[in-house]
Amino acid sequence: MKKIILITTAIILLVGCASTRSGSTEETKTDAPEWWFSPAASETHYYAFGQAKKQNPSLAQKTATQRAKDDISNQVKSNVKNEIRDFMQESGLGENAQALEFSENTTVAISNNVLEGAIPDKYFKAKDGTVYVRVSYSKENVNKNLINSIKREEALYNEFKATQAFGRLEEKTSGN
Repeated sequence: MKKIILITTAIILLVGCASTRSGSTEETKTDAPEWWFSPAASETHYYAFGQAKKQNPSLAQKTATQRAKDDISNQVKSNVKNEIRDFMQESGLGENAQALEFSENTTVAISNNVLEGAIPDKYFKAKDGTVYVRVSYSKENVNKNLINSIKREEALYNEFKATQAFGRLEEKTSGN
């Protein structure tokens, strides 16, 4: 009896979740710019795209630009953390055994970059108010920012070592 109920429930779920087609052959048309569908590739620049639809056009433009910069930041450097949890449990004996299984996959991408010089170079406002933005960022700027970051860290380390040296000197002179 349990098997019949289980099979019936599974069939109902499958039928209920089945996708239906409307029979329409008309393609969905969009007002997006042509460059939106053919992303640029370059050996000298990173390119990223963002879109936003807001009541305020200025806010839509800023949001779309920020989304594109976020994409560039992830292209430059991104720490990706992934966790998969898999849980299985079975209880009972023989035909009365029942199993429970649960799986979960979580991925987080974190980027923390200074994008000095990342500029929007293409804008498009669709009829429905959606703003599309393309942002470009020179790969040369990535290298410059990396070198500057290394120099800043080296200067901070040198300052730390000098502070330690002065601290040791002060201890020796105050101890006498």
